Amino acid sequence: MANNLALLIPEKEVSAWVAETNPKEARAWLESLPLADSGDAARDIYQALYTLNRLALATQSRLDLMELYKGPVAMVSSVLQSQFVGLALPLSPEVRKLAEFIRQLHMEMAIGYKCVIHDFHATRRPWGKKNLLVTTTERALRYLGEVLARSYQVYMPPPPEVWKEIHALYRYAEQHGRLTHPIEISEENKSTVTILERYLQIVLLAVCNPYQLPQNECNYVRSFLESRTDKATIKDQANVADPVGRFLIDLSADAPPVPFAQQDRRQGSDHYRVLSTIELARTVHGYMKRLEQGESGSFLNLGTEMSSIACRDVLKRMLKFWGLTPKRVYSRTKTRGLLALCTGVNALHFFSGGRKPFNSPEAEIPEAPEEPQRASRKVPPKFRNDESGQVEAAADAETSKAPAPPSWLSEAKLTVPDVFPVDRWQLRDESARGLLLAREGEVGAHVRVGDLLGIQASSDGDTWRAGVVRWIKSPDSNRVEMGVERLAPNVTPVAAKPAANNMPSTGRRYTQALLLPAMPVLQRPATLVLTRGIYEPGRSLHLVVDDEKPRIVRPLKLLERTASFDQIVFTEVDSS
Repeated sequence: MANNLALLIPEKEVSAWVAETNPKEARAWLESLPLADSGDAARDIYQALYTLNRLALATQSRLDLMELYKGPVAMVSSVLQSQFVGLALPLSPEVRKLAEFIRQLHMEMAIGYKCVIHDFHATRRPWGKKNLLVTTTERALRYLGEVLARSYQVYMPPPPEVWKEIHALYRYAEQHGRLTHPIEISEENKSTVTILERYLQIVLLAVCNPYQLPQNECNYVRSFLESRTDKATIKDQANVADPVGRFLIDLSADAPPVPFAQQDRRQGSDHYRVLSTIELARTVHGYMKRLEQGESGSFLNLGTEMSSIACRDVLKRMLKFWGLTPKRVYSRTKTRGLLALCTGVNALHFFSGGRKPFNSPEAEIPEAPEEPQRASRKVPPKFRNDESGQVEAAADAETSKAPAPPSWLSEAKLTVPDVFPVDRWQLRDESARGLLLAREGEVGAHVRVGDLLGIQASSDGDTWRAGVVRWIKSPDSNRVEMGVERLAPNVTPVAAKPAANNMPSTGRRYTQALLLPAMPVLQRPATLVLTRGIYEPGRSLHLVVDDEKPRIVRPLKLLERTASFDQIVFTEVDSS
């Protein structure tokens, strides 16, 4: 019967490592660990867990031991996880090893509880006294969910068989009527949890498309879900009249739920379930209304203090995935090619403006003579599609004002970093709205979900297109794949700064911004893309296009906000 659970249990073996098998002695050892030195403590804990999971132990002793390790594992992994905050992809080999170690630490916790389940299941009455099997099943689900969450954190694919085991544990509890049995916990913001709630937390995070979320935002979603899984339901009827807000779960698959398509007709199978997020989406929409009415976002329990705007951004993405699941309108075409990419508003401003350094429109008198520009500032080469697949430098003698370099410079072994790196990415497929790109080897400009991209093909000449990174996956330290949404076929570099609006001068100067043309096909007006932090609700902007006279524009709507930029719809203000 144990094989029906489809749980992977390691073979029992003799290890070179030593671990305390007596719960009392193990408690004393864990309490003696220098948890402040999380690296060494985490290594010792991992070695002990690995050893215990491959030793033959009494079932109750193993369960007692696993319960002792929960706190120390949470503490050391929390400290180590902080190393990834703000990092872009691809991760360096050292950081990726650390990420894989943290994930494997939680995998060993899951393995320990799976061993207990296996032992309980071998008895005649596995669901017997004190419902210990219910508790153990919840713990195994929890740590398998942690394995997924740690994968999302650094955009790594989940390990094989994890989803299959998660579904198997849910189905096992469902078959025995233990989905809603309360289990005591102490690590979260409530006192009890059920297997159904734990499973819903895992699948709801998965259908929130964590590979499309900005880094660390999946943690906010997890905090949000701790007390709101009652707004979602799972039913065994696979035929639904309306697919909106519904997802298909295949309990026999090693895969997360997928959006329910209208044409799906899953009859006669007992391993299909339908997840409904309609009520959850309505709840999210209600919270957004409360924020718009001026209420503080503290009621969301996102685990950190956030501004109302930041809270709305998080809720907006939840609503997007749990509410109206977008259908692919445009077909994708498999294709191959190379594209040049730059990252960020300033980089795209530089390249789309003819590779000219940014000069503020303000007529400022410097307080002291400016120092000459350092010779280490190297202008990146123009993109050119050559057979070698390298980015060539195109001579631009007409615009260059610099004196001729000394004759010895060409022979010197100098490594000078680009001001704005340009990377070559492989185009895998494309549609009218997006691109699938891949890169192997070292990446000069690292990327994050929500980054603004400048995109140029060999046939584009000097034109740069605008796009935004929507999702990222990094199978290993040498490979990155990402989905990019097209924003505009061209951009106009402009300068912008907040206007005074009858308020004391802010002292702000003009910064680089981008003017995106109107897109009639998408019913989108012209928009401004600003570096995050320039846009302020209700505050007008001074805008300068080319060498024209500055004009005042008023933001009408914040179209999108990511960690790196704001995109706004605007209208001109008559300043006459």
